[in-house]
Formats: sequence, C-alpha cells, structure tokens
Amino acid sequence: MIAPAGPLLVTIDDLDDPRVDEFRSIKDADRRRHGTFIAESEMVIRRLLTSRFPVCSVLLTPSRVRRLHDDLVTLPGDVPVFVAEQHIVDALVGFPLHRGGMALAERIADPHWRTVLDAQATLTVILEDVVDPDNVGSVFRHCAAFGVQSVLLSPHAGDPLYRKAVRASMGWSLHVPWTRLGSVEWPGALNSMRADGWDVLALTPDAASVPLSAIRPGSRTALMLGSEHLGLTAPAMDAASARTHIPMAAGVDSLNVATTAAVALYELTRSLLGSGG
Repeated sequence: MIAPAGPLLVTIDDLDDPRVDEFRSIKDADRRRHGTFIAESEMVIRRLLTSRFPVCSVLLTPSRVRRLHDDLVTLPGDVPVFVAEQHIVDALVGFPLHRGGMALAERIADPHWRTVLDAQATLTVILEDVVDPDNVGSVFRHCAAFGVQSVLLSPHAGDPLYRKAVRASMGWSLHVPWTRLGSVEWPGALNSMRADGWDVLALTPDAASVPLSAIRPGSRTALMLGSEHLGLTAPAMDAASARTHIPMAAGVDSLNVATTAAVALYELTRSLLGSGG
C-alpha cells in the first residue's frame, strides 16, 4: 500500500508575506463578500476537513501541525498549509489566537429547501431571525447532539458560516444540512411543509399554548424558534401546526434561544435517548 503524501507545508516567517493575506486582520464581512469563510480551532478544522466545503488554505502553529497531521493528509495536494510561530500568527490575524490555527474555505450555493428536507428527514429546526452568532452556532451544536437532520433559516437569520457561529457550533454548522429561504419563500414554505406532512411546532412563551411535554411528535416534526428579542412573528405563528411552550417557574417567561432549543429537542427526542416515551 502506498502511504498518503504529506500535506503541503509552507513556512511563513515574514509577517508581510502576501501568501497569507487572506488571514490578515480577519474580518468576516470581507470573507463573505469573497465567497469564503474562516474556520477557527483544532476541532473545527478537523470537522471542516470532513465537510462538504472545499478548503482553500490552512494556517497553523508548528505544534498544531503535528496534532493535525493525520487529518491534513486528506487535503488535495495543492492546498497549502501555512506554518508560522505563534507570535507571527497572532500579529497576522490581529488577536491572540490561542486555539492555534485557522482554515479558509469556500462557501457553496444554498440548496433549495426541499432538497434539504429530503424524503427520509424526520426532524428539522427552523430559525426565524435568530441573529446572534453564538446562538446560531449553539443551536447547530444542539441539533447535531439530538440528531436533527436539517436546519432552515429565515431570510434575516444569522449566518451559520460566520466565524463565531462556526466556532460556537464546534464545527457542526459545517455538517448539519441547512439552507436559507428567500424572502419570496418565507413564510409560505411553512404551509408547503405542512402540506407535505410536517408538524410545524412554534415555540412561544405564551403559557396558554400547549406544554411541550404534552406534544406527541409526528413522523415529521419541525421545531421553530424566533428571534432573541421579539420571538416568532405573527405570520410564522399563523403558519405553524401548533403553538407550544416550555413550562417555567412563576415570573420567568423565557430562556435563551439556544438553551430553549436544547431543552425542546431533548423533550422531543427523549424516547430515542432511552429516557421514556
């Protein structure tokens, strides 16, 4: 058996080296305009390397190269792995990069929402106007933990490939299938989902709605969460199959949206986790 060739290692010892300009003073808005995004940290880079997103280049400290070597050999032979000492990496990206590395990857076109909701999908999450990158990323991490097959985003929801969102998701926003609906499709697609057999559950702090523990998920269930400050809009609520809430102590009406997603997904999937039905 022929051993795989090693990664294409390129030593960087000059802070002004133009080959690493894409990592200079990282600004996510610029990365998005150029059709690329940044993945940061050892674990996230590992998940990127096994994702559907093409890798353009990687920037690592020497110690991280050693730790990631077996993963890096899967890269195409023309993808450079730039290696620089910690002080050069920190000065280059514009802040102390304690996680030891970054990778630059290509964005790909958003698939149609019906493609993401394939015929075998049984559980999906819908985010309407959830914008905080930490919340968006955390929701993806929870989706991965509870076996959610897809995530749908409203037109104004946050970007799952924003650097902080990718980091908060621990790289799962690179693996859980997702897409963004256009303004023409939103929220009409929710009615189409219901016609296709989906139960669309709208989470709300309204105690007059059905307690989540009383919900019996159907064969295809979609959990819909709204923005951090306003919750779900009236059109989204109207398009839902049912409205549901997580019962709480008196005087408390809501949780952080990512925490809400975790609690709700656990409740919906607890029978699969062996905690009852």
